[in-house]
Amino acid sequence: MQLDKFDGTNFKQWKFQIKCALRARGLDINKPKPDKDETNQWNKDDGMAMFIITSAMDLKQIALIENCETALQVMTKLESIFEQKSEMNKMMLHERFYQYRMLTTDNIAQHIAKVESLAKQLKENGEEISDTAIITKILSTLPAKFRSLRQAWMSLDPSKQTIINLTARLLDEEATLGVEEENETALLVSKQNSKKKTFTSTEARKDSKEKTHRFECYNCGKRGHFARDCRAPKQKHNQKDKNMLAFNVDNSDWKDDDESSRWILDSGASAHMCYKRENFAELYEYTGSPLKLGNQEAIESK
Repeated sequence: MQLDKFDGTNFKQWKFQIKCALRARGLDINKPKPDKDETNQWNKDDGMAMFIITSAMDLKQIALIENCETALQVMTKLESIFEQKSEMNKMMLHERFYQYRMLTTDNIAQHIAKVESLAKQLKENGEEISDTAIITKILSTLPAKFRSLRQAWMSLDPSKQTIINLTARLLDEEATLGVEEENETALLVSKQNSKKKTFTSTEARKDSKEKTHRFECYNCGKRGHFARDCRAPKQKHNQKDKNMLAFNVDNSDWKDDDESSRWILDSGASAHMCYKRENFAELYEYTGSPLKLGNQEAIESK
């Protein structure tokens, strides 16, 4: 028999292949070992079953079952390792699929490709993901500017609600929005340029004087001039009265040697984050858009 060798992946398909091969030879590995009178035939059948199974395995995988003495022990050991691993993979893929959010840096083509890739991985692991679920995921994670397209899609004939049709509509909408945004930007720049004035020397002095009257002198507190031009006696201001605040970070008494568990106080941060789930007393799922960092990079957050 020409059987594909098991290399640690696609265990479910390989197991079915072995089941068919054993059935073709009339071998049942679940059959219990009989009394002494029929032991010889049972040993022959079990030995043939072990030969068929191990012949369809890479040497690296055979090392996992070298201590097994029967074909049933071999299959039980492999199931305990790879079926559990397969279930964990399914759970992780499900979590990635349902928590996926479109990045602000992605275009429509990249967004659709990522959703379809996650769905394909689930299907390869034996999980059925309908086209409706894929379409819903694509639409539900679009930016707000595609709101009108989402509403139009819901009123479309269900027979026309296909992934191919949705892709074409989204690409067309993206191109249209891009042109509109460029036109709006050009119009805004044009308006700003039209508002600029060319002042004469007299107008410039007048404009400068009007701006000066808006400010309050830090020395005497009166409007109309700056502190550098103030003729009143120089005042001494108490620095303690000012509304000032600064953070101080001190790790001198830190007991834990794990650098990754330290926190950094940052008074300028808009969002304070931690990657360790166990550090939270209460958790709420975050479903907003990706958070943007100081270097303009967008990251996902749960």
